[in-house]
This record gives sequence, structure tokens and C-alpha cells, in this order.
Amino acid sequence: MKMEDRIYKTLVENKLISRGDTVIVGASGGPDSQFMIYILEKFRKELGFEMVLAHLNHLHRREANKDEELVRKTAEKLGLDFFSRSRSMDDLASKLKISPEDAGRRLRYEFFGDLAKKYPTSKIAVAHNKDDQAETVLMRIIRGTGLDGLRAMDYRTGNIIRPILDIKKKEILEYLDENNIAYAIDHTNFENDYTRNKVRLDIIPILEEINPNVIDSVFSLSALAKDDLKILDKIVDEKFKEMARISQGEISFDKEKFDQEDPAILRRILRKSVEILKGQIKDLSKENLVDFLKIKDLETGKVLIKDDLSLRKSYDSYILEEITKKEKNLTEKYLGDQETVFYNGFYIKTSIINSDKYEKDKNVGYFDYDLLDFPLKVRTRRPGDRIVPLGHKSEKKLKDFLSDQKIDRKRRDNLPLILSKDKIIWLAPLRMSDEFKVSSGTKKILKIEVYDEN
Repeated sequence: MKMEDRIYKTLVENKLISRGDTVIVGASGGPDSQFMIYILEKFRKELGFEMVLAHLNHLHRREANKDEELVRKTAEKLGLDFFSRSRSMDDLASKLKISPEDAGRRLRYEFFGDLAKKYPTSKIAVAHNKDDQAETVLMRIIRGTGLDGLRAMDYRTGNIIRPILDIKKKEILEYLDENNIAYAIDHTNFENDYTRNKVRLDIIPILEEINPNVIDSVFSLSALAKDDLKILDKIVDEKFKEMARISQGEISFDKEKFDQEDPAILRRILRKSVEILKGQIKDLSKENLVDFLKIKDLETGKVLIKDDLSLRKSYDSYILEEITKKEKNLTEKYLGDQETVFYNGFYIKTSIINSDKYEKDKNVGYFDYDLLDFPLKVRTRRPGDRIVPLGHKSEKKLKDFLSDQKIDRKRRDNLPLILSKDKIIWLAPLRMSDEFKVSSGTKKILKIEVYDEN
């Protein structure tokens, strides 16, 4: 099959472009993007879409302005709209302490995304080819990956399309030369400063000595992984529907079904859940998922924290939620008599018990329910705070109490105070107030558990 026919088949079978779309082509001026521009132009009228060229000048190389001018002239020659933006990838890399390669990628997609907002229906076409796909798979194997990593890039991710993903670099260069199409050469592609370049220039040539068709073989590995993942994703989706319930900011799992499920499936269910909550699963490792599953062996009420995610064990469910910066920095929070809240790095849980038989635990406080006014308030200390420490009959300045107890100054500012109206009932988890203690006349007890997120 002719190369042009192969690309046309890719566009149609993967439904990459719909009639009426505006295709925003990420045009660097390099051989891959120049090839993609001219190929897509051949199908533009037949498939009924518009096309514009978008060039980001990274201000990284001396030839950067020449690259931009080449794309501009290409747009003029084909009668296409041209958009450009200049941003320094090196400045962003320095600011965020990331690689220049990563900084350049972020800047490009930010630019393409901004441009896409101008069109009712738009697709962003990027010029990843078969060699790029093989390099990505090899890089992930080297770093350590599972089946998801082998999948690498898809023909379509959201509104981003990759029309030439199964075309080899060699074929691209041959087509450009045969059709006398100008393109820019990025000399940094031949330097070993970046991991991808090392894979491209050093590792792949060695592998080709063993197997001349290694690019095709690795590409096929990626395709097989995608097929297997479709089957696995279907199973996971069915299991997820059986045991999970999504509500605002959290996902709860039926405890009985969760406990009976195979750990391998549970890891994928948790992975899917994290993606639902956060919109992405970047930096989520297998080790994170394995650690989360240790929750099954912990007591009810315990919580596991991984970065900005928490998994809590309740009586009949497990609850996964995202801890937002807003939640971590709230000045105060309200607490009912049967509720769990997250405040300033602590999980605080209330429940009602009707017995004076209870186990003592430094992280658990027991209070006379009828002496309390709900909702309780949770906050950190403020000037003028006073408490009647358990075992005392008179108030003491909280500042003096903390000093007497030799509590580190930084820790003093982070400890949660639990108040009924404006009176401190517990400096958690250090000392309860004598005013709200359980006595022989207590009829109903409020149990409060306080656990540090770590």
C-alpha cells in the first residue's frame, strides 16, 4: 500500500478528523511536521476540514528564527493561516527545575491549547512517527514500566491526533526529497544531551545490529499492549461499577467486594479511581498502589496518605479522596457527631458510643456528649486560648501549657484544637479538657479519633 494511502486509512479508521474540523498542526519546520503538513493538505478537501499552522519559537537555537520563517513560507505557499509564539524553553526549565525537553513540550501544548479555544471544533495534529513511538517504548522499558507504559502514544489522545504515527523516519525523509519539500534540521537531535537522543543515537543502532527491523518490532509490541489493555480495561470497568461509588471529591468502595478482589485488579481499580479524581495519573507508581492496598490489614478508621491522596478504612467501605491545598490550609473546619474531616494534616473522626467500656489510646478522646454543642469547631491555636487540662480545676493559658509540656514551637502551631462553642475540649492528641470529661453520670459518649496523615 502506498504511504499516502496508509495515512488516509489511519485517519479514517481511527476517526482522527471529522468534517468541519479545524486541524491545528504543530509545525516546527522539521522534516516530520513538514511531511505531515503536505500529506494532510492532500486530504483536506476530500475529508472536509480546515488547517492552520502553529509554530512555537523556543528561542533555543541560532536557527530558531529561520525555522519560524520556513513554516511561515509553507503556510503562504499552501494558503493556510499561520500563528506563532515565542517562549524560552531554557528559562522555563530553569524556573521549574525540569529538563529543557520537558519545558519545550509544555510550552508547545500550552500554545496549541490556547489556539484550539478559538475554533468550535478543533484537533491538534502532532508529528510523532514510528521511530518516535519505538524510542518512547524503549525509554519506558529502561526506566521500568508495566503494560500501560508499553502502550506509549495513541493515534488520538483527547483532541490531540497523530496521523503519521506508523510511518518510519526513513520513509518521511525519502518522501520529502522525492517531492523537493524544504525542511529544517535540528542539530540538537544529533547531540547526546537528552535521554531520547541517547536512545536514538546509541541504543537503537546497537539493537538494529541484532534485529534490523527493531523499530517495527517495538512498534508491534506497543500495538499488542494496546490490544491487551482493551481487554483488561473492560474487566476493570465492570469490577469498578460493581464496587465503587463516585461522589464529590471522593470514591468509596464496598469493603466486602474490595477485600475479596485480586490485588492485581485492585491496583488497576485504584489507578482508574485516581485518574477520575485528579484527571491524570502522572507520578503514580506501582509502589504507591501496593502501599495503598496495605489498608486492608489495618484497623477501621486508619488512613494511608500518598502525596495528595488518602485512602481511609471505614466500617463498610474504603474511601479514596484527594487532599487539596485548600483543605490543607483552612483556618477552621466544622465537625458533626458522626463525621470524618481532614484538617491541617490530621484526620479527625467522631462517633457515638453508649458504653463506659473503652480502650485507652493516645490518639482517641472520650467526651460527655450532653455537655457539647454541635457542630464542633476545629482550628489551630490563637493568642489568648485557654484550656482546663484534664486533672485540673482551673483554666491555664494554652501557651503556658504547651511550654510546660516542652512541645516544639513548630508542632504547637500545627496541632488541631477541637472546640465546643468557644471552649477547647481537646488539644489533640495531647490533652483533653477536664470540663468535658466522661463521668459516672455520663449517659452518652462522643469518641473522637485524631490521626496524623503520616
